Amino acid sequence: MLLYEYPPKLSRRDKQLKAANDLAEHRKMQKGLYKSLALGAVILVIAVIVKPVILKIVFALIGGGNILVALLLYRYSALSRSTECYTRIYDDHIEHRQGSVLSGKYFSASIRYEDVARSVQDPRGNMVFYFKDGADTSDVITEPSPRKLSELEKGSLTLSFQDTRAKLYLIENLSEQIGYPKKNYNVIEDEEDEDDLWDPLHKHGL
Repeated sequence: MLLYEYPPKLSRRDKQLKAANDLAEHRKMQKGLYKSLALGAVILVIAVIVKPVILKIVFALIGGGNILVALLLYRYSALSRSTECYTRIYDDHIEHRQGSVLSGKYFSASIRYEDVARSVQDPRGNMVFYFKDGADTSDVITEPSPRKLSELEKGSLTLSFQDTRAKLYLIENLSEQIGYPKKNYNVIEDEEDEDDLWDPLHKHGL
């Protein structure tokens, strides 16, 4: 039985609002990307012009770093709005699809609670699932990266959630099934911020 789903099913009006908000966010990030790329290019030109070697190195690092950060932020923004990512929480398993900011690739995972020995959160807030000895994990991942395959071979799998509410639902309602130490968990209040005042889709976690 399906208990929680992200993204949620939206009405036609909410879909139109989401599309408009996504487009506005995309244009905003794209504009910021172009500005950062232009600034990085100018700094790299300065690195070529200046004569002292130390200054060349400093300007080259600053310019290159500026461009790299801009590209990563743009990709992160695109990933956060991706329609390919989803989380479906059932009473006996979870289906999840996520992407990588660095590679831009996606992978899907299906984890049965009966195969999970325990789960924890890493310092970044990702959920790490540790499987029971002898559990069949051959069909847990589709389209895996070498890194995820290596992690799975060691008996664990880390999932990052685009929707924080999905992770909180797992912790609050299925802590026993996934072996999560609920006694160490403090409930996080979902306080309204400035975005909630103009973005009605915030209530859906979008």
